[in-house]
Amino acid sequence: MKIAYLDCFSGISGDMMVGAFIDAGLPLEKLESEIKKLPLDGYRLSCERVKKNGIDAAKFSVHLEKEQHHRHYSDIRDIIEKSSLKDEVKKMSLSVFAAIAEAEGKVHAIPPEKVHFHEVGAIDSIVDIVGAAIGMDHFRIASVATSPLVTGTGIVKCDHGPMPIPAPATAELLKGVPFAHSEEKFELVTPTGAAIVNVLASSHGEIPPMSIETIGYGAGEKDLHSRPNLLRVFLGEAEHAAGSYEEDTVLVLEASIDDMNPQFFEPLVEELFEAGALDVAMMPLYMKKYRPATLLQVIIPETLKDKAAAIIFRGSTTIGIRSHLAKRSKLRRSERKILTSFGEVRVKEISGPGGIKALRPEYDELKRLSTSTKLSIVQVNLQVQRELMDYMDK
Repeated sequence: MKIAYLDCFSGISGDMMVGAFIDAGLPLEKLESEIKKLPLDGYRLSCERVKKNGIDAAKFSVHLEKEQHHRHYSDIRDIIEKSSLKDEVKKMSLSVFAAIAEAEGKVHAIPPEKVHFHEVGAIDSIVDIVGAAIGMDHFRIASVATSPLVTGTGIVKCDHGPMPIPAPATAELLKGVPFAHSEEKFELVTPTGAAIVNVLASSHGEIPPMSIETIGYGAGEKDLHSRPNLLRVFLGEAEHAAGSYEEDTVLVLEASIDDMNPQFFEPLVEELFEAGALDVAMMPLYMKKYRPATLLQVIIPETLKDKAAAIIFRGSTTIGIRSHLAKRSKLRRSERKILTSFGEVRVKEISGPGGIKALRPEYDELKRLSTSTKLSIVQVNLQVQRELMDYMDK
């Protein structure tokens, strides 16, 4: 599995992320051709070699050729959705902007849809965020980890007026991310950089076990007093002593519910999955005075905490939710289609320790085939499993 480790000893910004990817091998020509798929004009891209404290690095820049106007979150979403970029690049880019919109909305007490982007709505910030997603896709990065982030101190000038560092929206985006101030009176972690970390990174801390293939350095604009103004990106393959598995960090929400119609769990679970829950489980339990109850357990990315909690409070009778972070180990898996006697069937290909692989049909596929063939789902499953075993033996 290809992973990226972001060494944020001088913070992170969007242009530093793109510069590090270019230094690691992302061709500027490819980046330019992909960015041109956005319905934007009035800019040009460049990348020059610079030295920060003697370290050679790539300095990526977006040069604006006409006056910029501010955009609402909905405007930026339309720009990205109407482009011909890859779906995965669109998805990553939109997720980063959605995170910024939620953070800005919370800080200014307005709905995310009505957030009026100032600095982040300009072409250079759009290019930085989409460029980071293009780099992720180019290197086929499946997982991102970061070091603890380093921020500056003091006050930064924004369109809203002077703001403390980290700016309020940046601080909101850094929830759950370890960071510490430095003596640099400068905004080392920008809202764009914080949003990229918020959305793309699944863990934070020391560099994970990996076989390093490439290292890229992306330079910031300013020369700092206490450190080189660089973002260092390590790219390589993850290494696990126990076999072929992946690790990430998830948030677990739990609620004990003893006074709710059991039929009401169905719409609640459906809404949680639609909101991005990774898994939802319900377990019987006994509460005080031996009252029978249900333990609702929801596993989600940490960024969805507020959204999932709101759904649980709104869709159930609980008055309290517990939460904790959990490390998750999972076998590597991918999706593919296998030709069977029923036609093409969508299956999961799972890679286990020692290179052992398994093919498992998706439940929705078995249900579809059962309906179309008038066979029971048990019969369909047995036939598909036999054919998958034959396929694996070839």
